[in-house]
Amino acid sequence: MKKLFLLALGMLLSLSVMAEPLNIMVFGDSLSVGHNLATEDSFWQQLEKSLANKGYQVKVLNYSKSGETTAGGLRKVKDALFMNPDCVLLELGINDAFQKVPLKDTTKNLQGIIDFLKKRGIPVLLIGMEAPTYRTSEYRDEFREMYADLAYENELLLYPFFMKGLWNDDGTQKSADYFLKDRVHPSAKGVKIMVNHILPVVEQFIAEDVAEVIISKGN
Repeated sequence: MKKLFLLALGMLLSLSVMAEPLNIMVFGDSLSVGHNLATEDSFWQQLEKSLANKGYQVKVLNYSKSGETTAGGLRKVKDALFMNPDCVLLELGINDAFQKVPLKDTTKNLQGIIDFLKKRGIPVLLIGMEAPTYRTSEYRDEFREMYADLAYENELLLYPFFMKGLWNDDGTQKSADYFLKDRVHPSAKGVKIMVNHILPVVEQFIAEDVAEVIISKGN
């Protein structure tokens, strides 16, 4: 009941009291930057359009970079503040898995980014990924648990799998149409599915974690 109330409150606030748009920053890698896609087909642009269509006054900011690792994200998170983000969708870690970065280092880097943002009162939605199927099952389980543990320890909302809707549970792709020719990055059609899946969670994030920011923007 409390969550339903907060969701309704957040939606009401988003539609009525904001004097200026809410700045939502996507802080990620090639999956969110729109690798080899037209700008309007990228995740961050499609997300902004979907939120706007539902009546939200938002500006989705892109601070993602192809090939970005958690170490790179930690180094540049301070620079991200020049874009004045009100909240952050944090999507990093898969390139660490590709590069076989020790999980303890990936965890430490993500925690550093979270700490930096939380100390400045910037809410974070943590977005997880699934490790590549060629990694051991033990590693894949630990990689998945890393995001869950970080979300629990930092009291963050977690979206467990960024590419939900594009992959089957056995690690096979649902459709070649959802991916570019490299069979790694999502196509425009794939991004649309990703946005449709994550949209309710972003709305929950706005209602539960970003409501105070919305109120301040209405003053």
